[in-house]
Amino acid sequence: MKSLAIVYFNFFVFGHVHGQKFTSLDSLRGAYHPNRSSYDLLHYHLKIKVEPATRYISGSNKLTCKGLSESRMLQIDLAETFDIDVIKSSKGDSRWKRYGNSVVVTLPGSFKSEEIFWIQVFYKGHPHVAANAPWEGGFVWEKDKDGIPWIGVACEGDGASLWFPSKDHPLDEPDSVFLQYEIPRNLIAVGNGQFVKKESVTDSTNLYSFKVSYPINHYNITFNAGSFQTWTDTMQLPESRKVLKMSFFALAEDLAKAKAQWLQSKMVIRTLSQLFGDYPFIKDGYKLVQTPYRGMEHQSCIAYGDNFKNNAFGFDFILMHETGHEWWGNRTSANDHAELWIHESFCTYSEALFLERTQNMEQAIKYLLSQKKKIKNKSIIEGERDVYFNDWLDSDKYYKGSWMLHGLRQVVDNDEFWFSWLKSFGAKFGLKPISTQDIIEYASSYFKKNLAPFFKQYLFRTEIPLLVVKLKKEGEKTLLQYKWDCKEVDFEYPAEILINNKRTKIYPGAEWTNLEIQDSKVLINQFEEGLLYDLKVLK
Repeated sequence: MKSLAIVYFNFFVFGHVHGQKFTSLDSLRGAYHPNRSSYDLLHYHLKIKVEPATRYISGSNKLTCKGLSESRMLQIDLAETFDIDVIKSSKGDSRWKRYGNSVVVTLPGSFKSEEIFWIQVFYKGHPHVAANAPWEGGFVWEKDKDGIPWIGVACEGDGASLWFPSKDHPLDEPDSVFLQYEIPRNLIAVGNGQFVKKESVTDSTNLYSFKVSYPINHYNITFNAGSFQTWTDTMQLPESRKVLKMSFFALAEDLAKAKAQWLQSKMVIRTLSQLFGDYPFIKDGYKLVQTPYRGMEHQSCIAYGDNFKNNAFGFDFILMHETGHEWWGNRTSANDHAELWIHESFCTYSEALFLERTQNMEQAIKYLLSQKKKIKNKSIIEGERDVYFNDWLDSDKYYKGSWMLHGLRQVVDNDEFWFSWLKSFGAKFGLKPISTQDIIEYASSYFKKNLAPFFKQYLFRTEIPLLVVKLKKEGEKTLLQYKWDCKEVDFEYPAEILINNKRTKIYPGAEWTNLEIQDSKVLINQFEEGLLYDLKVLK
């Protein structure tokens, strides 16, 4: 196994695939090669000291692992901005070599299959400063109106290795995490999971500890610090009737606004629990933290920085969207960064379902139509696997993906069946990261339809389906002829059109189909509220 790992590693470091725009370092960073697949990540113990005055962090992360095959080499990830002092392990002090942001560790002895072992990476440095969080990741060092440090971190696009050593691949999440943050005494630290304790370290610093009891995406592990005002609340979840503990952290200058605006969190959690199953992380509770950037779905510790305002539809978008990620992104997660549509499409669609449940279908459709205007069709939604893909040219994994799901609901044409499918993801997949193929297979099995062409048309093509129609006179009759013109030739799903302003469902395929119309004058228009397609009327 040792020689296999070395050969595979050398291929990615020195080999290049002709025609690829990605580098060997991209492949090393994004692929799940033997130096990753040889071990299962069980637990992180991240302990760091954060020094706001110098924007410096230092500490260690201890990774507890289980061997899946015999090896003495493994890969972790850490941004080049940091220095590694030493890597200790249960086998003894280890050697390492850097390749960009990837670090290959050689242990003094091999671990075997099923063996529990650990490595602990001691590191220090100045973390990358975010240029435009959360879209461009890194630390955000701000101050409140009293000049007190107000700090946050967001790293979805870049990965957790932007600020701590980790096995930074979405396929393998730690089953649990223990976080310890040492910060100046005038600040409060907030991390994921249950607050464990605060203890004095020096005359000038305190140590805050948090326990995460569930698997967690690496990029969802977070750190916040500020002079926060805090309060707590509880709510009963609608399905299990269990009590969810809620904690809130806001700056003093915004306390009144936060207490009023964040009351929405109960309605959001209750509605999403009814739609998708109860809030997934009840042991860890739910936190809402005011951050110096717009927002992020940090598991059980939602980042909020959106000025405490509702949108035109009467709800707080950031509160709703980032909380929605607790189901779509945190519970149901993609196993490769290329498939972030699993996070964003479902979550963006859940905004419309939230409106449907809390207001009415008319408002939900209006909301979907507002999303539709943002579809650009520049990028394929499904990215390139195995390179930690983050090169989308538009936001179609949000808005086009939302419309794909809305269209699938029309294809299913049975709301009871549709909503039972959405609610079943937790039971079907649990907290295990999944792939696009997993969803295609599950949907096809659940709905007893071949839905592969449907998903492939929207996820793997920039073009949306084109419905081609033409009118043909035959005596006193008018024939409407129609077919799909799609790259996915097996795309054979129903659509609705307007015939003389009347909604009509048709069943196109790759070949022409005829529909007899009694009216002598026929006007054909696209129905904008159902399946996402373009219409071409031939003369």
